[in-house]
Order: sequence, then structure tokens, then C-alpha cells
Amino acid sequence: MTVTAEEALAGVQNAIAAYTHALDAGRTEEIPELFTENGVAEIVGQGTFEGREAIGKAFAAFVPQAPQLHLVGNTLLTSPPGDEVTASSSLVFFARGEEGWAVQLVGSYEDTLVRVDGAWKFRKRVTSFLP
Repeated sequence: MTVTAEEALAGVQNAIAAYTHALDAGRTEEIPELFTENGVAEIVGQGTFEGREAIGKAFAAFVPQAPQLHLVGNTLLTSPPGDEVTASSSLVFFARGEEGWAVQLVGSYEDTLVRVDGAWKFRKRVTSFLP
């Protein structure tokens, strides 16, 4: 089945939203399932985690200690639609403290996703932050 650009973008956006919702809600045990079996999560300056087990161990340390919110936007497919796509997104991360919500960091996601049994999974996700 041929994938249209609109279908690919919707699938990519859904995978990205599932990732950020799970992370913000502290459901970090869900993160590895959003990746392929041999998927790679690279967080620039923090490490590269290969495979679901390594990703699960790494993200277990990211359970929020206070309310947080990842806002992801400007997602652009950077390859033609197919069963594998690349995408680039902007990221703003907020945390709520005593003074209210505040921007903690700004960055980007560079993703490679593949369709596995009709669902989009991250093959590779590179998270980087602006200085």
C-alpha cells in the first residue's frame, strides 16, 4: 500500500505525540515500545541508547519530579513518504515550579520512523538542545 505524504505526516505526528504524552505523564515504561526492536535514542550531550532494553533503562531515569510539558511543532517530513520517513521537529520544554510554568529548554528532534504492522515506530530519534 502506498503511503501519501498526509498519511505519513499524520503517523509521524501521532508517534511524536505518544512519546511526549508518555514522557510528560511519567509513563516512561511506554517509551521503548515506540521504538523498533533495535531502535536508537540519542540525546545529544547525554548519551546514545540502542535497543528497547537500553532505551527503557535510560528513560526510567527521566520520570518527572514536577509537572512538565513538551510542546513539539513545525514537524516537517524531510524525505519522500514511504514505509520509512525522516522528519524534523521543533521542541520547547516547560516545567512548573513555584513561580508557575517556565521554559526550561528549546531544541529539536531529528527522527527516522518506519511502519511496523501499520504503526509508526522510531528507528532513530536524535534530541538536541539549543544553547
